[in-house]
Amino acid sequence: MKSVFFIASLIGGAVFCYILFSLGVVDKIDGIPGVDQEPVFAIPTYLSFISAMMTAVTVVLAAVAIGIGVVAAYTFREIKDEAQRVARTTAQKIAQHVADERLSEVKVKGMVLDLYAKAEEERQQDVKWGEDPSEEDEKYER
Repeated sequence: MKSVFFIASLIGGAVFCYILFSLGVVDKIDGIPGVDQEPVFAIPTYLSFISAMMTAVTVVLAAVAIGIGVVAAYTFREIKDEAQRVARTTAQKIAQHVADERLSEVKVKGMVLDLYAKAEEERQQDVKWGEDPSEEDEKYER
């Protein structure tokens, strides 16, 4: 961004100098070797000077706007590509983490052992207390 402002300042300065030289305002009398004749047009009033300054400022702002537009066009495309790359990488990492966590061998073995222990307790309880008569009635009703 600094380079855009620098280039815009150079362009503005060049335009302002061109205006001054082309109108003959700056010459040998003013200390810059150039045209030896008297200027055709001199800036005698403050209003004319402000007009020339406003022209230079307008040119500088136009150059800055063009530079910002060019930078924004390239930057937008790069931001979009970077966002897609980051989203893809993050999704892969999260999917891998979830898969590793949910399907880890230790966790699966732990779940199987818990289910087996619960089933074994129920079996031993049935053996110890005997079968529930209400369960038998339900079997026959179906």
